[in-house]
Amino acid sequence: MKLKRISLLVLMLVMSLVLAACGSSPQETFTKSVEKTAEPADQSTTTIGIKVDELPATLKADQSAAMLEGLSVKLTVSDDQKQQKSAATIAVKTAGLVSLNVNLDLLVDSKAEKVYFPLSDLYDEKGNLTTLLDQLTSGMFSKIKEENPDLATKYVDLSTLSEELSGKEAKKSETDTKEVEKATKDLSKKVTKTVSDYFNSLPEDRFKEGDNGEITLNLTKADFTTLATKISELLDDKAIKADLKVIAESQGVSSEAFDKQYKSMAKSFDDAIQSVKDEKNAKIDVTVTIQPDKNDNIESMKMKVKITDSKDKDKPETLGMTITMKTTDSAKLPKFPSSSDIISTEALQKIISESTASYYKSLYGDTNTDTTEIQ
Repeated sequence: MKLKRISLLVLMLVMSLVLAACGSSPQETFTKSVEKTAEPADQSTTTIGIKVDELPATLKADQSAAMLEGLSVKLTVSDDQKQQKSAATIAVKTAGLVSLNVNLDLLVDSKAEKVYFPLSDLYDEKGNLTTLLDQLTSGMFSKIKEENPDLATKYVDLSTLSEELSGKEAKKSETDTKEVEKATKDLSKKVTKTVSDYFNSLPEDRFKEGDNGEITLNLTKADFTTLATKISELLDDKAIKADLKVIAESQGVSSEAFDKQYKSMAKSFDDAIQSVKDEKNAKIDVTVTIQPDKNDNIESMKMKVKITDSKDKDKPETLGMTITMKTTDSAKLPKFPSSSDIISTEALQKIISESTASYYKSLYGDTNTDTTEIQ
């Protein structure tokens, strides 16, 4: 069984529920909570966590997937729609073949179309980022930090980084920001309605209410393939395609490229759904628990995902993960950089080049090492 394909489809559908999440009966409360997520607050902070609980032996043996063992990802996004600014922090930890403990931040100014990365993240010694980069650069990374402590107060403008490195000006999107916002909201509403309509079609007794008001729903392979099919059907909607096109073009994708790729994308999605349906030895169990607040908004959500391949009945393989989400109607954004806080790619390259020359000189003496190609 192609466990990785099934895992990707399930994870995609699970994340669609999370993004949709980005009554008198338990079923009504559950569905109402999902529906209300299509109307985000002016200010919000959402934390999404993904943790791999169990990894099958075949994936452990696959070097490209072995680093998933013990993987824990935590993404926190604070968003202020009125300011059109947001801040994201991602924390990644692994306990497998490659040990990671890294925290990275991004600041996004949607109005100015700027994305900033604080270099202070590279000076933070709490994780093992410095150790990893030193391994890749034979200790040169620490040397650069040691000789340039002032870099810790600077920011890199990632939105212009690629064009500065390539020497070519990036093609600017002509898509209006308000068009993108409208397309994103319309798309979210339609996906959310599809999900909530499916929940409403389920028998009421599948929704269990706990002592603290939490509501739990168990989803099976049949639920996922049915829901995936309904979401796939949305791709035939001309309005959905138009919304996706607006969003894609805002990211620099040409109209011709989008039209060319759209059909193949839809077909790939349908093929993945059929592949899961055909896998008779595959079992999917997902337990979704939401905690509504007093206004039936989702305060928190937890999903326990378990995918089992029982082709070898004596040694069934299981992939297990836990996905969590917590949302508050408030956002505390950090201070955004001023122009004097931003270092150009050219200046950064010069610092790296000079530090590299100094580093090699300390190792081998003055050998006139040419570092112009080292970045």
